[in-house]
Amino acid sequence: MQSVVIREYSNRDFKEILEIDKEAFSSRNPAYDVYVYITYGSDLLVADIGSKIAGYIVTMDIDDTTGKIIAFAVRKEFRGMGIGKILLKSAIERLIGRGKRKITLEVRVSNTAAQQLYKKFGFKIAEIIPGYYSDGEDAYLMVRTVQEQ
Repeated sequence: MQSVVIREYSNRDFKEILEIDKEAFSSRNPAYDVYVYITYGSDLLVADIGSKIAGYIVTMDIDDTTGKIIAFAVRKEFRGMGIGKILLKSAIERLIGRGKRKITLEVRVSNTAAQQLYKKFGFKIAEIIPGYYSDGEDAYLMVRTVQEQ
């Protein structure tokens, strides 16, 4: 695998983030999604492999002690290569670095691959959110509590 550099989003990444968002989420308006990530996200990190962006993750500071992962996607062609793990680890480290003690996210009940990854990083299913997605699918609210060192 090529070397992966996790870095902050820059405007030149917009088109590729749009492509990844569209592929991963079948969004009706991926440009609006990316606008929301840039406007309301605290961090938008990209996995840069030199020739293209392989994935991204967006976090949001909810309050002084809580952060949330609001979007996370890896291009289909790069899945299963560990890029998602690197992105998730980087995002969690940055949230903890900003004093977050609780990190939340929502994930489709059907997305078992993502759930397994989140569980490896200490996330636990806290509740089911009925009809969370626009197609009516339920979501799991997953939470990771950071222990004081």
